Amino acid sequence: MKLRKRALVLGLTVSMFLGLMAGCSSKEAPSENAGTENESAYTGSYDLSDVKEREIAIADRMGEAHIMGRTQIKFAETVKELSGGKIEYVKYLSGEIEPGGNHIRDMYSTGIIDAARGQLELLGYYGYEKGSVFGLPYVIADRDHFWKFAESELGVEVLEDINSQGWGMHALSYIEEGARHFFTVKDLDSYKDLAGRKIRVQSSDIYVGLVETLGGSATPIAWPEVYTALSTGVVDGAENPYSGYKASLLDEVAPYILEDGHIFAGGFLAVSDQLWNDLSETEKAIFEEAAKTASAYNKEENQTDESAIKTQLLENGVKIVELTDEEREEIKALVKPMYQEFAPDYLDLIEEIQNLK
Repeated sequence: MKLRKRALVLGLTVSMFLGLMAGCSSKEAPSENAGTENESAYTGSYDLSDVKEREIAIADRMGEAHIMGRTQIKFAETVKELSGGKIEYVKYLSGEIEPGGNHIRDMYSTGIIDAARGQLELLGYYGYEKGSVFGLPYVIADRDHFWKFAESELGVEVLEDINSQGWGMHALSYIEEGARHFFTVKDLDSYKDLAGRKIRVQSSDIYVGLVETLGGSATPIAWPEVYTALSTGVVDGAENPYSGYKASLLDEVAPYILEDGHIFAGGFLAVSDQLWNDLSETEKAIFEEAAKTASAYNKEENQTDESAIKTQLLENGVKIVELTDEEREEIKALVKPMYQEFAPDYLDLIEEIQNLK
């Protein structure tokens, strides 16, 4: 686990981190009377005698203005409120803490991070073969479809499957970042204009396959390097939800968007097994309620954010190309063979998910 210089400037040394996580992220309260004061003012429904004073660390590569950063904060603030202030939190957003590897288990392996998020579309990359279906294009059509899945029995089953993978984490609830779209440095009018262009993607065979299916050349690059890669011509385009596009100021270097919604960026809130296994039953109930509250917040706020972002982008001169119905059907036909290629054993699951629309 590596710390950025910014975190080091804040005086976060290795010993302080280890101290932060001692006893599964719990630490002593600032004063002996703090817990008593919190309990006397508490109006919630939980038995605070079963709640330990502790501090949890939340982390995300996005900042406080981004829907993912705000969702993390909403989760932590709700935990604090429901615990009568006995469970405090410290936040490491905007990538202040980075994992030492690419797998989600790396987020939790050292015990520094207590709460973070996972991406459904990368489940196959993480080694959960059944989860590969969530990274395939157009398996989940849109936001309404995603939340129907999330609130279904199948959604509960998938969370349980995730928690059985041995990744050192416990998934609590679903969240989402919206549909992913392509954006480019040079003008385009159709998905066919992606042909021959170098497109930045995540390190995922499915993403590489998608771009190549559309005639482009896929180039895996770390997200913090995308702005520079676009501005210097290393790549001709990239893809992300509107929230990530705007938060990273990519409209400055790639002002042409193909609103194709090829993959819906669903995700989940999770805490480390180290923390989860140290919680009492009352504390687990608090975390579960807080996760549900954060999910509801995420669902409502992201829809509002996306509409506002799109309006602002159009006002700033960004060109947004929407697929025609005919083009959408053409793309779906082009990518359908990917289902057999990447999830041959889960075609029935894909159909089950698509039937939830």
